[in-house]
Amino acid sequence: MDKKELFEKITVARSQRYLTNCYSLDVVEHSTDVWSHGDEFIFSYEDHGVERLVYFAKDWDSVNRLIDEVGIGSYYLELMTKNPGEYRPEKATQVAAMMRLSNTDCRCVFEPVSPVLQYKDAVKVELASERDAEEINKILWETFHTEISHLLSDDELRDKIRDGQITIHRNIDNHIDALLQADVMPKKFYINQVVNKGEKKVVHVILLKRLEQYIGAGGKYLYAWVDETNIASIKFHEKYGMKHDGMWSMIYKIERS
Repeated sequence: MDKKELFEKITVARSQRYLTNCYSLDVVEHSTDVWSHGDEFIFSYEDHGVERLVYFAKDWDSVNRLIDEVGIGSYYLELMTKNPGEYRPEKATQVAAMMRLSNTDCRCVFEPVSPVLQYKDAVKVELASERDAEEINKILWETFHTEISHLLSDDELRDKIRDGQITIHRNIDNHIDALLQADVMPKKFYINQVVNKGEKKVVHVILLKRLEQYIGAGGKYLYAWVDETNIASIKFHEKYGMKHDGMWSMIYKIERS
């Protein structure tokens, strides 16, 4: 099945309100195989060395039947849900349970009682430049697992840098020791990845600087996905008034032999 046919099949499935974990049509461009059962189907796509599964099905039993059709290999399936117990793929291993932490009005970060306000402008930070891409990506690939975090190539990261998504701090040796990758839209501020290998205050300075710009333009909503086992990260985000809002991203590994 070519990509045009897959797009058409997705259009029909969406009109029938099938269950799906397709959150972006961009993945179709990287599709590698498709397995169908009537109008229902599941396809795989390549994501930097990881094969992921995307389904369109009438119910959870149908999702399991589709998975049984998938070819030999290792696959990852991601599902956003408010009820983690609602569905778990048969013969799958849970890799991670990511909590969505959010704050519907992050202006509270700049109130006098804010636990992070003390760090505002404590050190100099800057937007990353394209020449920083390799150093930044080395840090990201050493810190995060692409199975969970959807890491990028150097060229893809340069696109993010050109969009102004990455802010960094340099230590006295001129090496990057802290960074924030944030996807900022007029009404949404997504904390994508945070790394801090320097002083505690540094990453707060970075985030406060970006939030000040976002709030100044009228933004309020702030969110991030955090592994339920990462207590330090949860506590960090809580300092910004962020709490679990009930949404989960469940990530499973499926071995087909």
